[in-house]
Amino acid sequence: MSALLTKGAFVWLGVVPLLFVNGALRAYDIGLGPGHPAAASSTFTAASWLGGGIPVVGVVVAATTRRRGWIWFYGTGVAVVAAAVRWVQTHPDPPPTRCVEHSGGDSDCP
Repeated sequence: MSALLTKGAFVWLGVVPLLFVNGALRAYDIGLGPGHPAAASSTFTAASWLGGGIPVVGVVVAATTRRRGWIWFYGTGVAVVAAAVRWVQTHPDPPPTRCVEHSGGDSDCP
């Protein structure tokens, strides 16, 4: 069972960040795709599910097999993921800082 927990840690710490980087490269056209966020949607979705799911499954497996070190490792991972999700929910995107033209009336743009 320890080998399974080790593989989960490798995927969570190694593969998931690479998926996020790959998605960013695809979304912003840095050589790996059409440069549209929708093109990277599936990559970001997979990375998000793995990034949140692996620590939860790891805690359950570690707790049922009574491996205290792995419980701490994956428990910390669950806490980090929960804190990151909460931070994203409470910090919305900033308003645009450049002038945006709107139809139907005067504009304050120079």
